[in-house]
Amino acid sequence: MNFDLIGFYFFILIIGVILASIPIAILYLVFKWLNKKGFKWIGLLIILISVSFFVYEIFTAIYPEDRFYFDEFKKVTSLEIPKSAEVLDKTASYPDFHGDYISCSIIKLSKEDYNALLNTLTKDTTIIKNPGIGGSEELDKIKKTRNISDIKRSFSRKIPGKDYFTYIGFFKDGESVLVYFVNP
Repeated sequence: MNFDLIGFYFFILIIGVILASIPIAILYLVFKWLNKKGFKWIGLLIILISVSFFVYEIFTAIYPEDRFYFDEFKKVTSLEIPKSAEVLDKTASYPDFHGDYISCSIIKLSKEDYNALLNTLTKDTTIIKNPGIGGSEELDKIKKTRNISDIKRSFSRKIPGKDYFTYIGFFKDGESVLVYFVNP
């Protein structure tokens, strides 16, 4: 590693520490002010709520909730997620500096919703039928739990003005779909 790159990373670290210090300093000043006014417990409550919110946001950024994967389903299909949807397996990369990420999930639907979705996408003239899926670390994680060769039909959609790769594959079991979204 050259010294210019080390200097750059050090600079980014310093900026990160400074930016993280600002809300901490504000919280501390608010706490001190409330403590001086005799409202110590309110100050502690504000700190507790702020720290809890911060931890929750970091946790859900690393381990997204099911609604994240339901949103990915909507991006891929342009349809609302059926009420019977249940995420069986999921994985997503953490977004890089440009917001690029990959998500992959297996979603279980009722047999009726599965068939309705398959029929809708089959009749859709704006969708690409049976595209290749490519590969990624996230897809490899899903492949460890499900055999991709069990997909009987697949579809991809171009999103105008975006360079996304979208993919939905219908497993032969008649109730599971693979939803794969790449934001390059």
